[in-house]
Amino acid sequence: MNILITAAQGDTFDRHFPAPILEQLRALGTVVCNPFPRPFTAQELAEALKDTDIVVTHWGTPQIDACMLDGAPRLRLLAHAAGTVAHIASEAFYERNIPVLSANSVMARFVAESVLGYMIAATHRVAQLNASIRAGSWDKRLGEQTSLFGNSIGLIGLGTVGRELLSLLAPFGCTVRVYDPYLPTGALERWPFAAQCGFEEAMRQPIVSVHASQTPETYHMIDANALELLPEGGILLNTARGSLVDTQALIAALQTRRIYAVLDVYEEEGAGNQPEALLQCRENTLLLPHIAAAPATWQLTQAVVDDIGRFLRGEPLTLAVSLRQYRLMTQE
Repeated sequence: MNILITAAQGDTFDRHFPAPILEQLRALGTVVCNPFPRPFTAQELAEALKDTDIVVTHWGTPQIDACMLDGAPRLRLLAHAAGTVAHIASEAFYERNIPVLSANSVMARFVAESVLGYMIAATHRVAQLNASIRAGSWDKRLGEQTSLFGNSIGLIGLGTVGRELLSLLAPFGCTVRVYDPYLPTGALERWPFAAQCGFEEAMRQPIVSVHASQTPETYHMIDANALELLPEGGILLNTARGSLVDTQALIAALQTRRIYAVLDVYEEEGAGNQPEALLQCRENTLLLPHIAAAPATWQLTQAVVDDIGRFLRGEPLTLAVSLRQYRLMTQE
């Protein structure tokens, strides 16, 4: 049993694949690791897959398409030790009945925890009060501070993160309105304080959190018209993908100081890539460098390793990604 780990060597590998987890994998088969301090190229991955039975993928792994699978006749399982697999797996896996696993549901718990923290920080204007006191002020009235308790929240897209967030919101007595055109009937029964609604109603809530997948359909779904629906003092949080929000429209709305935004993702990410006009909106933004899932490291890998064990023992899988789920996942 040959197990290939595609993660690049370095700090990320060490945090996600610590020695105890590698030992667990070695107990299941012969482990081969990507030897490079960078992701495999498509050609290198195709070569490495030739004698592989199980591939454990990670960020940066090239997509494994039908052609690559043709050269990997032994491959029995893809196990992704991170979130979306839309850019790594392909429909060829489903056509050949090769199971696809993802730690997306595990990562979602950590992202939801971050979102809850961001909501509390935003409603209490933590960043602005911190900046104010460092500047020598003692203005307790800075911004309009509110609370999550008894508040109304709109979710744009539900997905795995949204479901985890609903569970975390339960003690706060919130009313939650969910816009998700793909939501199955009865999906909200576990959360009696949540109800499905249209897009405009969700956007009219005092707090709106974006959790839709990145697809051509959702590009700039939060545009100028959508932002106008937010009430005075409304809070927009985006921890999904930057392309879901029209950045220029958001900047224009922020410059009026009518709304507040918490952004963990951007249309252009990386140091120095955020528009200066956005950075200047200090009084009504909380900006973070795409770290909502950062606390999740070895926990993702451990969940995948546990499911690999279940697969080899012929037991039901807990992280399997159905074809429907695959098609709805964020496309990088």
